[in-house]
Amino acid sequence: MKARRLSIQHIVLIVLLVIHILPVWLFKYTCTQDGPAHAHNAHILKVYHNHENYILREVHERNPTLFPNWTSHVLMAGLMYVFPPLVCEKIFFSLCIGLLPLSLLYLLNSVQKGKTLFCLVGFIFAYNYLLHMGFYNFALSVSLFFFALGSWWRCEDKLSAKALVTAYVWLTVVYLTHFQSYALLTVSLTGIGVFLYVYEALESPRVRLTAQLKSILLFLGSMLPAYVILLTYYLVKREGGGFHRSFEGLMEYFLSVGSIVSFRDAHVLIGNLLLALLTIAFLFTLIDRVRRIYAHRNSPESEDSRYGGITAIVDRTDVFLLVTLMLTFLYFKSPWSLRSGGMWISDRIHIYILLALLPFFTFSFHKFVDYAFSGILIVLALWHLGYHVQTYAVMDKAAKEALSSTEMIEPHTVLASRPGSWGGTPDAATWDFKYILPFEHIEGYLALENGVAYLGNYEPNTDHFPLRYKNKQVPADYVLVWRTEYDGVGDLIHDYEVIHSTSYNRLYRRKRAAPDARLWEGATTLTFDLQPADGSVAPNHISVYKDTGYTDGRYGWLSKSIQDEFKTGGGGFELKYWHTEDTKPAPEVRDILGENEPNLLLYQDNLWDTKDGVFRIALPNGTYEITCYFHAGVIAPVEINLIANGEKKFQKLRLTSADQSEEKQYTVTITDERLTQVIYTRKKRWTWNGFTVKQLSKGD
Repeated sequence: MKARRLSIQHIVLIVLLVIHILPVWLFKYTCTQDGPAHAHNAHILKVYHNHENYILREVHERNPTLFPNWTSHVLMAGLMYVFPPLVCEKIFFSLCIGLLPLSLLYLLNSVQKGKTLFCLVGFIFAYNYLLHMGFYNFALSVSLFFFALGSWWRCEDKLSAKALVTAYVWLTVVYLTHFQSYALLTVSLTGIGVFLYVYEALESPRVRLTAQLKSILLFLGSMLPAYVILLTYYLVKREGGGFHRSFEGLMEYFLSVGSIVSFRDAHVLIGNLLLALLTIAFLFTLIDRVRRIYAHRNSPESEDSRYGGITAIVDRTDVFLLVTLMLTFLYFKSPWSLRSGGMWISDRIHIYILLALLPFFTFSFHKFVDYAFSGILIVLALWHLGYHVQTYAVMDKAAKEALSSTEMIEPHTVLASRPGSWGGTPDAATWDFKYILPFEHIEGYLALENGVAYLGNYEPNTDHFPLRYKNKQVPADYVLVWRTEYDGVGDLIHDYEVIHSTSYNRLYRRKRAAPDARLWEGATTLTFDLQPADGSVAPNHISVYKDTGYTDGRYGWLSKSIQDEFKTGGGGFELKYWHTEDTKPAPEVRDILGENEPNLLLYQDNLWDTKDGVFRIALPNGTYEITCYFHAGVIAPVEINLIANGEKKFQKLRLTSADQSEEKQYTVTITDERLTQVIYTRKKRWTWNGFTVKQLSKGD
């Protein structure tokens, strides 16, 4: 079998794809407005299950609801198992760029094989305003929208099982990516479906228009689940009204093709030329249609036509003109934002208008006309790309300076910024950043790969992203202060010190107190007794309660969800014993350990939970032997896992009955004057009675 040779058109497309994706990989940072926040949240989603990331687990909680905005996070989080986060963001960014012209190619080939000239428009729209805003889910959903239309168009019977499965698979994928594209896809499929049934009646003398009404109703019925989802979401989000742009503002955005204007007004001229070129293509299509009408009137078949040759005037591809008119109507009538959530609504609709019109363009002139259109589109695409390459170079250099403190932020710490949204731009730019603020959320890049919780991430403040804030009141270990706040940092001077400075920002680090020497006066061993509020403290032990918060230089819980009572099946609380899962009453601790057991009081009560507990002690550097004490008691069975300073010390320690106790030892070397122990369980609950810290040797 002979291998198929690539045509000139395919070679041109491949070359253009490579050229358009290459700039993404030439620079270290992908400078978009919201992109760093998405990358940071995807990384948290990927590492959240690791109990070593105790700060992330304390600050955030997962939001498992199946809402739109999942795709980019899941895809980038999955890629992060293979590639570093910055590379994963570039892969996703490249997909958004490359898939748009490919989706248009697929749609155009589905509608009329070989008529793929206008897929070149996709290269101009690939570098669009909404992508550079960092709206990754929406940017990807645009390509998915056109793949969905092309795939569904290929199903001849729109009521067949294949057509319905195809429609709902794509609707589900697009819904999980972005709701607005889902809404526009639902509206477009409805308009196309009804139009095609009407057209079929007009095209065939044997099909009555009234007979098609049943098929139309069945089709609309098959789309009913999609309508219910659309209407439900709309009714929730429309509460409270919204903001509408003026008609003049919408017209200006429309005529300048604002969807491709990202960083500077120089792109407006390209948009004007593109709009003029597509207007010419529209006129050529009308001229070609008039020629067909005259040819039909002069043919013998015209006298036999039931509807006066209406199908010579109207073509199946005219449905895309109908879709474009529907989208244009929605563009002018929709709000720009809603108070209950959702912004840039009209802007998102706009990007679809010209792209949805492309399958309508059909004209058969000399091949040099096609060459001319192709050449102009390629020039516009490369011109458009050239501006972006120049912009990327300037932004990347500035971003490297602004983020040069990345390596100075210690793992498992908390980062804040002032102001939360700076709005600054690169100093070296010779143009005004009117539309996008590339440094708006750039701090997200400082928190990648090191378990740092960034308190300025806007996504967890909402309910339509995979993460939410669980505890945002934790004190910041680091504060990044942009220069607009340089004169307003008086409250930081006492507790923080500057450790890095650039022309854009300063990084402040919280001053760390030395370990409290009074704890070690005349002793080499400390024992901490973890107990409920009314428990008895063992002699010469340090008492720790569930609300003993960490004090710098001393000890305490970093986590907040620690319990000291066990809720029984009867609705009350019992601290000594109740019906445990081994069905035996819990015996007295003194009966198990003996009357003279030195740790009797230590074993008699405990703290416990089902969520992670994080306990920190400030210790002088050196090597220590840690002995942990566990007794199941009323909360048996339990499973205990413990991590100390990032190392798993023991795993799956199980106490299955109320009378079981266990002592576990491990050795740890302290180099940063801090011992952080994370205790957790994968099943049931953990319990912790206390632990002893014994100094074996002093460090530097």
